[in-house]
Amino acid sequence: MKEIRVDEINNDIVIFAKDRARRPMDKVINENEESIIGEYNKDCPFCKGNEHYTPKSKFKIEDENGWIVRSIDNKFPIVDNSQKSIYGSHEVMIDTYRHNGNFYNMDEDEFYNMLLMYKDRYSNLIKDEKVQYVSIFKNYLRQAGASLNHPHSQIVSISIIPPDIEREINISKQYYIENKRYLYDNIINEEIKEKERVINNSESFLTLVPKSTKYTGEIRILFKKNIKFENICNKDIRELSIIFKNLFSNLFKVNGNLPFNIFIHSHPKNIEGNYFNVHIHIIPRKYSFGGFELGTGLYVSSIEPKDIANKIKF
Repeated sequence: MKEIRVDEINNDIVIFAKDRARRPMDKVINENEESIIGEYNKDCPFCKGNEHYTPKSKFKIEDENGWIVRSIDNKFPIVDNSQKSIYGSHEVMIDTYRHNGNFYNMDEDEFYNMLLMYKDRYSNLIKDEKVQYVSIFKNYLRQAGASLNHPHSQIVSISIIPPDIEREINISKQYYIENKRYLYDNIINEEIKEKERVINNSESFLTLVPKSTKYTGEIRILFKKNIKFENICNKDIRELSIIFKNLFSNLFKVNGNLPFNIFIHSHPKNIEGNYFNVHIHIIPRKYSFGGFELGTGLYVSSIEPKDIANKIKF
């Protein structure tokens, strides 16, 4: 059976073709990057004790043994303040001092401190009067775009609103005009009612595999509250850290040390109305686009979201 599915938040068109999962495939050797054993690497610029390799910390959390997380200016920024056409700043946020840490083995407290850093740097950068949007993202392993192994995330402020964000906001605003109710509230209520695609339903967040997405295996964490990212409270940060811990523990059981990307879609500056909710996209890099997708802007999926959700729900 073939059917057209449309991603509700961005209008991406996905052709669902379940029988394509039975295609014959040549066997390939997965060149997984070797697991990192040591907590410290003398040549790693992000390890505790090697601070002389990096710029001064813009932010850090410390305990009796030194810093736990820290954020520094990126030496090779995507944007800076040297051009009039695109203005901004670019920081590297070191998720944990442990060289052998990663989202698959970090504990709740490590995630909590990392998310506190996310909030601090976001709150700081969005205040710049020239900045219109702040992007938080993470690339895990080389296949997902990471250049260094030590666990780190990145934050970039820019003087424009990205097209993907503008499109999501316009869609949610139009939905309200036509239906007199909020799109994200509707998605959350419908997903909770149907249950099939829900991974976890907590007090402030809904974690699910979306009904339709161009990224097979994508997971989204939707904020139930219509708040801006800089206003998230410590209680919700703790709740989100528990979700991250359980989610990535389960993902590792199913997929092993799979590369992934994470990005947070947050509010642009001066957005009006309550149409848009912050949400987090988690993209496993297990599948790639072919010529059809790249040539048409249409995307193909052959795996039911509920089947993915059932394997990792908690």
